[in-house]
Amino acid sequence: FEVKFLLPEDLAREVERRASVGLSLDPNTDPALGNAYRTTTLYCDTPEYHVFLGVGVGKRRKHRIRRYGLSPLAFLERKTKKGTEVRKRRSAVPLEELTRVAGPVHDPDWPGYWFCERLVKHDLRPVCRVSYDRTAYTGDTADGPLRLTFDRRLRGALAYGWDLSPVDGTDLLSGAVIVEFKFQAVLPATARRIVEDLQLTPGGASKYRRFLSGTGLVPPPTPQPLPGYAVSSEPPR
Repeated sequence: FEVKFLLPEDLAREVERRASVGLSLDPNTDPALGNAYRTTTLYCDTPEYHVFLGVGVGKRRKHRIRRYGLSPLAFLERKTKKGTEVRKRRSAVPLEELTRVAGPVHDPDWPGYWFCERLVKHDLRPVCRVSYDRTAYTGDTADGPLRLTFDRRLRGALAYGWDLSPVDGTDLLSGAVIVEFKFQAVLPATARRIVEDLQLTPGGASKYRRFLSGTGLVPPPTPQPLPGYAVSSEPPR
């Protein structure tokens, strides 16, 4: 399960301070980025922007390709989301093999074969790529594993191919931070205390929609509430 919050920097720092007491910093960090790691994601959509609008094939699914830092690997992903429940399928391929995604793939043994099949089936193509710096904490709690991420400095660019080089430019979050709790079954008590003490209200924080809304290519969709985790009617401080 995933629950997201869009928070001002000072409030995100307080969440991070509290979480760091019982959780461990993700080992895949870069001290030069303030113990974060850079993530670049290429998003696919139909010519009618069904994924952005949340209709048809895009109602619950996103197809994307992700790269961490300057890694020679790319991860082909399908993310299915219903409310706060998330399922993912992903396959790793060498970066130089991404050219195979652009054309017909005749080798069913290639790890990305399933991904290419779905691109063709649903008429999906690259629309944009975004980069951001992620700080992550992980740990085991009495209620199960917990992962907490803080995404900062979101940048974006329109995509006309399968390039996964990091994006530079203006911060699309304007200094805000996307904070996300990832867990199994129930939100662990340690995380719930943070949410309740700081009166955090969850809501959508799609990086893809945030970038594309700013381009003016498509109208913004009607935001949908996240059920089950609204612990306060007051706005976050």
